Amino acid sequence: MMKHGVTLVFCVLVLLPCRVSVAMLVTFSEKDIADAITQGREQGAHVIEYINRHYRFGEENGLKENGIIRTKWSKLMVFSGLVSDKGMKPTEQQQDMILSRTELQIDVHTIGDKMDFANDYRVHLVQKGVSIEPEKISADDVAYFPKKGGMTSGFPRYHATIRAYFAYDKITPDDKADIILLKDKKRVVFEVNFADYK
Repeated sequence: MMKHGVTLVFCVLVLLPCRVSVAMLVTFSEKDIADAITQGREQGAHVIEYINRHYRFGEENGLKENGIIRTKWSKLMVFSGLVSDKGMKPTEQQQDMILSRTELQIDVHTIGDKMDFANDYRVHLVQKGVSIEPEKISADDVAYFPKKGGMTSGFPRYHATIRAYFAYDKITPDDKADIILLKDKKRVVFEVNFADYK
């Protein structure tokens, strides 16, 4: 009897860490909300830098495509960090505005040599072999001004952020996905695991 009890305890201890699966949060408990607000407040003025570092994908080099997964958690954390500088915290109405979003925002950063170059870019996801189109997509581009020394010949002069919004009910928040950037013959694939982003 004692031997079976020890075996049972051993199995529970070994399997316990595997019991909880990690996934991007879509529905929030009161504890989840409080944790996001607290972590944002702790980061304070550095919250955007923190999110950009932990929620990014692709090359860190500014001369290659990369992006950021903007989850509800990260948006609430950023908002909390920004208002904490003024001694405030997000109101319930502000929290609801962030947490009631039905779409996951994915920003893809790219570079080009003319204004509005990114307007024809498209972004979609592939999960489990199924292509998922965004509910909406937009592109914002800005001129790139190098530091002293002037523009290097042939260097791309514009940076663009392509914002794609994917319905949460069309994606699997605890699984891997390919984020695909397309324009003409250009195709860039980013492999991400949504479970890595809270």
